[in-house]
Amino acid sequence: MVNSLWNFLKRFFGMDCAWEAMTLSRVGIDPASARSLTRVLQPVHTVRLRPEPEELEDPEEARMAAPLKLSWHGITDPGLVRDHNEDNFAFLDLGARTLFVVADGMGGHDAGEIASALAVKAVCSEVREGEVRGTDPLALVERAVQRANTEVKREASRKGSNMGTTLSVALVSKGIAYVGSVGDSRVYWIENGSIAQITEDHSVVAKLVAAGQLTKEEARNHPRSNLLYRTIGNDDTVTVNTYRKELTRGGTLLLCTDGLWGEVDDEDIRRVCREEDTDLICARLVQKADANGGKDNITAIVVKII
Repeated sequence: MVNSLWNFLKRFFGMDCAWEAMTLSRVGIDPASARSLTRVLQPVHTVRLRPEPEELEDPEEARMAAPLKLSWHGITDPGLVRDHNEDNFAFLDLGARTLFVVADGMGGHDAGEIASALAVKAVCSEVREGEVRGTDPLALVERAVQRANTEVKREASRKGSNMGTTLSVALVSKGIAYVGSVGDSRVYWIENGSIAQITEDHSVVAKLVAAGQLTKEEARNHPRSNLLYRTIGNDDTVTVNTYRKELTRGGTLLLCTDGLWGEVDDEDIRRVCREEDTDLICARLVQKADANGGKDNITAIVVKII
C-alpha cells in the first residue's frame, strides 16, 4: 500500500530515485524493503442482508380499498287482503353491472300483473342489450324505462285495458347506483343509522307534502294516497326521474313497492335493515307489513354493499 502511494507521489511530483531513497530514509523506511510493504488486501467477508420485511397491511384498510361487492335478496307477497299479486321484481347479474327492478301493477286482475311483468321484462331486455353496446348507465336506465312504457302501452291498447304499473330501477356499476323511477315504488339508501328516499313519488299526496299542505304521516293515511299522476303505460312517452347515488361499503340499497313503505314507516324499515342476512331482512319486512295490516301486495329487494 505504501509502495503504491509512493509511486503515485513520484508520478505526481516528478520525484527521482535518489530523492525517493532520501525521503524513505527520513521517515524511517529502508528503501530496499519498501517493496515488501505492499500487501494485497483480501476482501472482507460480505454479509448479504435481506430486505426489510414490508409492514403488514391493516386488514380493515385492505377491505375498504377492495372493490365493492353486493349481496342481495328479493321477495314478493300478496299481503293479507288482496287475492292475487300484481307486483313483480327481478335482478340481473351482468358481471360488471347488476340490475334490480320492482314494479307494482294496476288495472285489476289479469291486467296489473301483466303490466308489471311486461315492464320488468322490457327493462331487463333493454339493459342486457345496452350492456353489449356499452351504453352510458344512466342513459341506459332511462331508455329501459321508456321501452317498458312503450310495451305496456301497446298491450293496453291491444286489449282495450287501462293497465299500468309503477316502476323503479337501479343499475349498479362500479360502486354507483343509477336509478330510474316512475310512480310511487321507492328506492331507499340506508347507511350509518339513517335512511333516505332516493326517488320521488309521483302521487297527489306527495305534491301536497312538498307544498306543505300535508305532513308525511297525514299523507300516509290520506284516503287518496294511492292516486298517481304518472305511471308506466298511461301515455305514449313518460317522463323518467333519474338519479345517481354513490354507494359505500356497509350501506343498504332497498327497492320496494307501496305495500311495504305504506305499512311500515321509514324508521322501522331502517331498523330491520341493520341485519346482515338479506334473506332474513326481506322476510321480516313482509312480516312487519302484514302485522300492520298487509292491505296491499308487498315487494322488496334488499342489496347489501360489502
